Amino acid sequence: MERTLEISTLWHRTWAYRRPIVILVLSATVITAVVAFLTPPWYRATGTLLPPGEEETGFGIARLLKGMTGVPGAKIPTQATPADIFLAVLESRRLSREMVDYFDLKKRYQKKFMEDAVKELKGHVKFKLNDSGTIDIAVEDRDPKVAAAMVNAYVDLLDRFNREVRMTKGRRTRLFVEQRLEQTKRDLSTAEQRLTDYQSKNKAVVLSPEASSAIEAAARMYAQRTALQVKLGVIQGYSKGTTAEAEQIVDQLAQLDRQLVKLPETGLELARLLRDVKTQEQVYVLLTEQYEEARIDEARDVVTVEVLDPGTPPEHKVRPHRLVMIVISMALSLAVGVAYALFQQDEGSEAFIASAASG
Repeated sequence: MERTLEISTLWHRTWAYRRPIVILVLSATVITAVVAFLTPPWYRATGTLLPPGEEETGFGIARLLKGMTGVPGAKIPTQATPADIFLAVLESRRLSREMVDYFDLKKRYQKKFMEDAVKELKGHVKFKLNDSGTIDIAVEDRDPKVAAAMVNAYVDLLDRFNREVRMTKGRRTRLFVEQRLEQTKRDLSTAEQRLTDYQSKNKAVVLSPEASSAIEAAARMYAQRTALQVKLGVIQGYSKGTTAEAEQIVDQLAQLDRQLVKLPETGLELARLLRDVKTQEQVYVLLTEQYEEARIDEARDVVTVEVLDPGTPPEHKVRPHRLVMIVISMALSLAVGVAYALFQQDEGSEAFIASAASG
């Protein structure tokens, strides 16, 4: 009986206020429909990058960017993978500001300040690193062609950034190795001159095969030690703090020092002079190789980003969802109208309730 009374009361009050409820629902639906159809559509263009790989030259992207600073908004971890570094660069403030300037987004987004435009841009851009290592780029804009162009612009900016950083590091490496190479040339010339002078004064001195072997071994180790010191100096020149690669080189230097201590002393002046010459020759060869590699890295201008799916203008909008907006507006306005009717008190409804209760 009570349940029948409650349903009857609900129906009575709703029916009593049917006119304002209908007006409310129709008004809200019409207004929502007008707003939905007047709101300009947004389109989402997407692109996919292939997993970046380490370069075989020893100056791969991950090793290249470890410790790099001065990139606003890009926090690059020391042990990051190449894909993580790509993602950090794409999300950096540096690339965002370049995108704002290139597409004049302050005017497009109606923003007065750069930071506001950058914030608005980040709300329309999404980067995702997949389990397979590929990177998805999604950009939303009211113009499908502009959305596709922005996706491809991100790819171009990432590639340009990689080239600039690699060429910058190659230039720093070349300058550093170039100085050591000039010093090695002078040291080699001095060592050769001392050996020549000594041999001219002591023509009868001859080294034993054992001494020659010891000299050759010592020369190779001293050359390796110098090459490692040069490499450590290059790393310390473009990075701050201690990196894993620098620690590995320090360990290698310590191992070489322990081996050099164990080498036998020949006790001959000729052996020492010959060892100096051979050491400088080995160092000169190794530094020349590093110098040529640095020159190649400085002058290299190849694509660093491989695109799997380029950005293309989308055919369908992603928002607004007009039908969903209209249905939700209709349901909400109906619920508000029914709630309004239930909270009203009038003589007709009270009389209905009393007659239902007496019956």
